[in-house]
Amino acid sequence: MDRSPSVIRVIWATPFFTDWRRLPLLFVLLAAPVLPAAAQAQPLRLNRCWPAFDYDGKPAQADGSCLKTVLKGSERDTAEYTAESRTMTCADNKMQVRLDGKHYKNFPAEEYAVVLTNLSKTEPTGIIGDFRSLKLSVDKPDSASAATLNVLRGSTCKATDFVPETFPIEAGKEQVLRTTCGRSSNDYVPFLELDIDDQNGYLFAIGWTGTWRARFANTGKAVDVEIGVEKTHFRLMPGETIRQPSVLVLARKNQTRRQFKTLVHRFMLENKVPRDSQGRVIPPILAVASGGGNKTPQMMADILQYCIDSRLPFDTYWVDAGWYGAPHEDELYSNCGPHWWKYVGDWRVNTTTHPTGDLLPIATAVHKAGLKFLLWFEPERITDSAPILKTHPEYRHGQLVDYGNPQALRWIQDTVYGIIAKHKIDVYRQDFNMDPGPVWRAIDADDRTGIAEAKHIAGMYKFLDDMRARFPDILQENCSSGGRRIDVEMISRAHTYCRSDYYIGRKPGDTAFILGQNATLNLIPYLPFQGCEFNCVPVGDDYAALSIISSGTVITPSDFDGGIIRRRITDSETAWFKKVFDTAIRMRPFYMGEFHQLTDETAAGDDVWCAWQCHRPDLAAGFAIIFRRGAAAEESRTFKLGGIESGGEYQAEFYSGKQKTVQGAELENWTVRLAPRSFQLVFYRKR
Repeated sequence: MDRSPSVIRVIWATPFFTDWRRLPLLFVLLAAPVLPAAAQAQPLRLNRCWPAFDYDGKPAQADGSCLKTVLKGSERDTAEYTAESRTMTCADNKMQVRLDGKHYKNFPAEEYAVVLTNLSKTEPTGIIGDFRSLKLSVDKPDSASAATLNVLRGSTCKATDFVPETFPIEAGKEQVLRTTCGRSSNDYVPFLELDIDDQNGYLFAIGWTGTWRARFANTGKAVDVEIGVEKTHFRLMPGETIRQPSVLVLARKNQTRRQFKTLVHRFMLENKVPRDSQGRVIPPILAVASGGGNKTPQMMADILQYCIDSRLPFDTYWVDAGWYGAPHEDELYSNCGPHWWKYVGDWRVNTTTHPTGDLLPIATAVHKAGLKFLLWFEPERITDSAPILKTHPEYRHGQLVDYGNPQALRWIQDTVYGIIAKHKIDVYRQDFNMDPGPVWRAIDADDRTGIAEAKHIAGMYKFLDDMRARFPDILQENCSSGGRRIDVEMISRAHTYCRSDYYIGRKPGDTAFILGQNATLNLIPYLPFQGCEFNCVPVGDDYAALSIISSGTVITPSDFDGGIIRRRITDSETAWFKKVFDTAIRMRPFYMGEFHQLTDETAAGDDVWCAWQCHRPDLAAGFAIIFRRGAAAEESRTFKLGGIESGGEYQAEFYSGKQKTVQGAELENWTVRLAPRSFQLVFYRKR
């Protein structure tokens, strides 16, 4: 569906000081702010770039024998972008590369997707080696200066998840980053920012949910950039087609890095987040969890009823792992139970815990209460308990379902889609708790290295895309032992509400809360809709709670000393939950607007300030949240807020409830004084 770049459709609007629950849900338009002239600069012209690879041991383009052409009839011109497809065919008329490219009209952005095909129906191609989807050189006017690569560390369930790393690249040097385990953001988040100087550079976003390798070489007058799958050495069989990583490039010209991140966030929000069947952006969720599918129907109902009776503002009821498998007794109280992993791949409902043989009692009650129903799956993994293996052992390699096998893919599609349809699931949660890289490498023959990965990733995208075609309003949620599969392809399909497993359970000091601040500040320009588990937060600790809350959040009440399941949650606990999550709901619509980093990306240290702002130009309103960490030395700081009219007058309201009128010039240069380990949350609206 073509969508106008001038608006983002938002699923609610919130008047400034109004209780959100008294409002009907409204569809409103968020007018996109006009880009500054500097941001309108043209990006790299990717329609002049071609992939690089060896063909039968020789560089494919060295002798100019490859035929390059624009595919006739492929040109498209929409309000949002122009598009065309190009092909490069090797001299043997067998190996062909197709690039499906887009040039965005309202952003300095271009991208292309990459498909390889053997045109011969009878013979294999030659060996395709070291395939790089992107190979280009970007100019660097100051030949003596270093270029700088700015990236975020990936997610490995550590306090250092998503912290920034900077790699200076001196002239004559190179920097190579890679992810080899098969999960795209395990080592580094594949949004790689190359800075030529303080005001200019490029962002390279890799569209691939598997292994990848990126090389940046400073030659003096230029930086050579190469991006592709970590290792390729294969021939294509007759008629065979495979996919390779897509590439998205955004240009930064005459902008600070913070200004650029605001632009990147706008691009992602307008072009790369899931939308419903009407073309509306699917907003983030605020969820309450049963604490796993190992809970009985009555336990699940009790949690739902508590939320209804307490008028807590959750919009989604979350059932996580542990609801499936052959009939078996389960431990009912811990989160998901100790046996959840044993039965992955056996997608029968455990009738010992759920005697009806389905989850309809809770699904029906959730829908009757007006909430969305979320259910957990791990469809790419299968353990020995799965009955399908008795008749089709070829459906897996190790514990990895063979998504490159059309019959195996059809089996898992029919199985999961049937459960979705029966329960009217609104949010499909996909987890993935293994490293597929070693499995792929074990499958491949010497002359097929990279094929198993390419076919699995393409099958996984088909699984999700076919689901969306059948259930066009479903929200897909992306987890992989936390946030280990965050890349532009997955972001375009799914939200991420388990951005790191480090949040699960209490952690020493403020490490989990610092990570919460880091993940929102550092990651939201790329991943607008995200969140994490709330159970690491002590009841009553506002600093911890607001550090964890992002554009979305999930809480499991039973993780608070067995709340609801084993004990009554006290009135004071309920009042605090209500205060915190009413605040989260109030903040949420502003995450659908502009995002401004008020500090540079923060790391895992406790000695800094961390701050960001969300602003809705259509409402002339927003919020800023500012944290002074426990060991930060400065008592006060001044922050430059975005979107504020210096001559205007604004009504401001603080988390404490205090209100005051401030002039735009004061709000635009907002000075905050805080005690150690404290925060300020201020909502504002132009009067």
